[in-house]
Order: sequence, then C-alpha cells, then structure tokens
Amino acid sequence: LWSETPDSHRLLASLGPEPLAPEFNGPLLYRQSRGKQTPVKSFIMDNHIVVGVGNIYANEALFKAGIHPKRAAGRISLSRYHRLATEIRETLSMAILMGGTTLRDFVNSDGKPGYFAQSLLVYGHGGEACQECGMTLKEIRMNQRTTVYCGQCQR
Repeated sequence: LWSETPDSHRLLASLGPEPLAPEFNGPLLYRQSRGKQTPVKSFIMDNHIVVGVGNIYANEALFKAGIHPKRAAGRISLSRYHRLATEIRETLSMAILMGGTTLRDFVNSDGKPGYFAQSLLVYGHGGEACQECGMTLKEIRMNQRTTVYCGQCQR
C-alpha cells in the first residue's frame, strides 16, 4: 500500500511508538497501563502500546527489570515502568549490535547469524539455574508463547 501520509494511514495510525524512539518511556507505559488487568508481558508485546517488542526480548527485559511476566500491567508502579522502558531499549539495542537472535536457521541480510542468543539470560533456559540467584527458571506458556522467568528475582 502507498500513502503520502503513512502516520495517518488506518493500518498504522493506532500503533504505539518504536521502543528506541524518544517518546517511548516509563511514563508512557504507566499511562497506557492504568486499569489494565492484562499480564505485563502481553501488554508490552501489544503493538498498540509499543511496536517491535517480540517474545524473546519481552522475556529478557522483564527479567532485567525484575518484573513477573504475569503481573497485571495496571498494578505496576511508575518507577518500575521507568526501569522496564530502559531495559527494553537496552535489550533491543544490544540485540541489534549483535545482529539479532538466531535460534534456528535465521540469518541477517549479510547471510550471517545473529549472536544475541548467546547473551540470553532467561529465554531458552527454562529448568536451568537463574544466573542472578541460582533458583530454577520456570517455563510456562502465555498466549501460545514460551515465557521463562525467575520466581525469586521477578515480582
């Protein structure tokens, strides 16, 4: 589809900001989350809230921010959303620098695999010891997606 004004196109107008854009921040997440009972992991993967936060990166950012993925989005404080927004940006920035996350046969435009998979702290490590506290990482399914978290570090 072609549009002279893509930001106002009906398929794009309702999308949230890019996570690396200046308008993406903790206060935005906090405002958007008020009154929502949806799990925070689903909330940050909703393209109407923020675009581009996929399953793997949501797992990693929530772990780094110390937020349980099943916690209701509307019950998270502004200060914790500040930290989560920072962790989302840092996680995605690091993944970009490392060429993405190759789990099977994905390669980038140069034909090279992404190396961020070697930096994953929780995703793909269900049943293993948490690198922070040593407790066993739990693996569950949320919205038909693998979710890995530490029951001790993430509240």
